[in-house]
Amino acid sequence: MKLSGRTKRYIDLAKKAAVNSPFPEHKHGAILVKGGSVLNVAFNANKFVPWGNRFRSKSCGHATHHAELGCVLGIAREKTQGAVVYVVRIGRLGDMKNSKPCPMCEQILRHVGVKKVIYSINDGHVECYKL
Repeated sequence: MKLSGRTKRYIDLAKKAAVNSPFPEHKHGAILVKGGSVLNVAFNANKFVPWGNRFRSKSCGHATHHAELGCVLGIAREKTQGAVVYVVRIGRLGDMKNSKPCPMCEQILRHVGVKKVIYSINDGHVECYKL
């Protein structure tokens, strides 16, 4: 996918959010955007999120705070309906890595009405899909 100026700005913002993650290997940041406005920013953290358990396979253990989950928590469905989520994972050197949402996060994003996900593949490359 070719990066427009707006997409690049949102990807850069998600990358900056990922820096705050306490994980050394899997630092993810997510941005929830609707109508050109950023609604929320989140990064992954090692804490239990009971609401996420309804979307997580029992064989995978308890739901933890993924960046995608964090950016929709506490936001009214009227706001998340039709929104776009930008997700970035960075490595130890700050380079972008693959950040395609896991099945739990994909189900959560569908549930709250997000219409599209744009995620990093590697430095300078992103992919997207519609929900």
